[in-house]
Amino acid sequence: MFKRLSAKQKVLFTFIAVVALVGLLLGGSIFNLVHNKLELRRLNKRREYLDTQYQQLLAEKKLLQDKDSAYMELLARTRFHMVKPGEIEFRFSTDDKH
Repeated sequence: MFKRLSAKQKVLFTFIAVVALVGLLLGGSIFNLVHNKLELRRLNKRREYLDTQYQQLLAEKKLLQDKDSAYMELLARTRFHMVKPGEIEFRFSTDDKH
């Protein structure tokens, strides 16, 4: 069968056979390489997210340590629903039920 092929076809057949052989021998390695690359990309995104969150927490820590009055008031109003004397707190439902 190989004798009936033209020179171009023989080269193509040989190329495909070599690629298939390399794929069989290194298939697991290539799969692991791709898997590791995707995992590295996912972990880098996670690291960037955690770095951002860490910077935000450092900034909040500094505001708390400095006893920043505007930030303390914001915390008291939003987290603990505190109001100044004479103020009335209004709460609105976020439900869209009518």
